[in-house]
Amino acid sequence: MVVTSTVPAELSPALGSALDLAGRTVVITGANSGIGAAVALGLGRMGMNVVGVARRTDKLEAVGLAAKEQGSTFLAVGADVTDEDQLAAAMDRTVETFGGIDCVVANAGIAAVQPALDMPAEDFRSVLDVNISGVFLTARTAARRMTGGGTMVLTSSSFAKRGFNDWAPYNASKAAVSMLAQTLTQEWVAKGIRVNAIAPTATLTDVNRALFENPDFSAGVVAGIPSGRIMQTEELVLPVAFLLSPRNQMMIGQTLFVDGGQAL
Repeated sequence: MVVTSTVPAELSPALGSALDLAGRTVVITGANSGIGAAVALGLGRMGMNVVGVARRTDKLEAVGLAAKEQGSTFLAVGADVTDEDQLAAAMDRTVETFGGIDCVVANAGIAAVQPALDMPAEDFRSVLDVNISGVFLTARTAARRMTGGGTMVLTSSSFAKRGFNDWAPYNASKAAVSMLAQTLTQEWVAKGIRVNAIAPTATLTDVNRALFENPDFSAGVVAGIPSGRIMQTEELVLPVAFLLSPRNQMMIGQTLFVDGGQAL
């Protein structure tokens, strides 16, 4: 697998410095593809030390190679976000390598798309396990090691506010992620840890590309987005950086909708 960075060149260490992110260390789950890979490359270009975490290490290594080619610092660590021991090992390796954890992007997620009456219970539980338990465990294992405080962004979705047919477990899990951000930040803000969520609209990735190449499916999705188009993964880099920035001390427990107006 070859990863080509499409991250705008404007995302420079100077911008990272302006946001007080350059030189800091960020752990990103689900960094092997899609939104996670784009955010990893973008934050790396802004001068952050990026630790990419994913189960599929072959794809993760490809993202790491793209990061190296653009001059960024990237450490690939294999881990399943539903396994707390594996996550703990990933966080410990991050601390050993970079001296600490400043930021976290809990991005790993999956979907099962099927009418609710037909969906196997096992598929429903699997989505909740990754999208809710995985996010919670990622946040908690990192928080235990963020002794000097830090910031977190949890990946929610515009679907958290406006449910869509056949996406029951995904819709429910993303709504839960937004509430999780509110709850965790209330518990941890006194420790200097701020937690927010980001809620993107339908975003073009390698995983869903075949779906969006279906004109009927694509037209149906775009019809519900006032901006009139599907989002590109690199468009999420700056919103995530904004939420991670230590300069936003009063922004806590919020869900930032980056959705072209879909949730209005």
